[in-house]
Amino acid sequence: MPMNRMVLLVLLCWPVLLGARDFYLTPEGSGRRNGAAWEDALDQAALSDAFDQLLKPGDCLWLGGGVYTNGTLRISIGGTPGLPKTVAGVDRGSGLPVLAGTWTEARPAQGRTAIRIDPGASDCIFRNLKIERCAIAVHAPGTGTVGTCSNLVFRNVTAEWVRHGFLLQHCDDVHFTECEVKHYTKHAFRFDQGCDRIRLARAVADCSGGDAEWEKKTEVFPFGFLLNDAGEPNTGFTFESCTAANNRMPLQENRYKNGDGFVVEQNSSNIVFLRCRALRNQDGGFDLKPSGVTLTNCVAVGNSRAYRLWRSAELQNCFAGWGATGLWCNGGPVNAVRCTFHRMDSAAVMTDDDATFPVTLKRCIISLAGQVSRKTGAGEVRISDSVVTGPGHSDPDPVYRQPSDAWSGLDDSMNSRAYKDKGYAFEDNETM
Repeated sequence: MPMNRMVLLVLLCWPVLLGARDFYLTPEGSGRRNGAAWEDALDQAALSDAFDQLLKPGDCLWLGGGVYTNGTLRISIGGTPGLPKTVAGVDRGSGLPVLAGTWTEARPAQGRTAIRIDPGASDCIFRNLKIERCAIAVHAPGTGTVGTCSNLVFRNVTAEWVRHGFLLQHCDDVHFTECEVKHYTKHAFRFDQGCDRIRLARAVADCSGGDAEWEKKTEVFPFGFLLNDAGEPNTGFTFESCTAANNRMPLQENRYKNGDGFVVEQNSSNIVFLRCRALRNQDGGFDLKPSGVTLTNCVAVGNSRAYRLWRSAELQNCFAGWGATGLWCNGGPVNAVRCTFHRMDSAAVMTDDDATFPVTLKRCIISLAGQVSRKTGAGEVRISDSVVTGPGHSDPDPVYRQPSDAWSGLDDSMNSRAYKDKGYAFEDNETM
């Protein structure tokens, strides 16, 4: 090919190769409203059409700060592998863009969806966006037959005053980073079915923020993170440095009052928790029904039952404190290595009716527990190379650095100075 023709071809392909075409949109728009620059920004009415029709694979739609009243972004046409479409918020002096509705907790099932991702729409990036007062912040109602959504990225997407934060099904290879949902009445992150290879890093689900009045407005079964069993299994989930807090509904009429931090139903598989925290949830901190779940460096404080395990699980360097039961098992086997159970009013470990396999504690610390263990089924509790302290026990006090029921797992307050080789130990190089 002659050199001049080759140069011309490269120049023509340059924007596609770089994936660098940018379009701009603000609530009111400006200038010629063609999206070529901030001075000619598209307006809110063009939001969905701009993403679907104007953007090509590799392009980015920049949203200027401000309130997009009743703003809805519907994604029907995504990018392609290696060339995703991106929608990104920009703080131009008045904060990040806010997609805002008129949803109210008095009628939680009524309201709009802020971002809807149609079945088959894939290769999309969403970052630096805020969503408020919508029934559902982000919804991917995939069917599995029309097409799975794949290669989705959510970074710093936050939602507040919603029924559901993220409600996804039939989505694969999805990454969440620093996403937060607060003040929800039902669920923050819900994966209904058919979701595979999902990674959540530093995601936060805080139902009430500790606001007792909001907790009276939540619906039955408020959960932070839910892997549901609506149909096809959810597989391959990694929760890294995630937090589930204040999932409570004190006005539930049932005798058994639910409200959990992390919930994984039985048909899910390959589930990993790293450095996750469950704080002040009404029932379970971690309510996990599948086999083979692993938890490493996790913390559960102020829950009724810190770790609620229905089948086999492995716990390494985990903490349970200030609740009724530390580790509740209804199946097994469960192995807990170098874990701490502190101030559990009922028991550090309980095996319930269907627990037929043992719970084994090795190099653990049990301190100030109502009972070390109790059982109503056949499952045994085996303790080795561990210490039990408190009234009626002869082992010396663990000498925690700064024990407090207000501890949130972000420092070494519950490290034992007396037993360097036993119990939970927070490490300075952990990034929560």
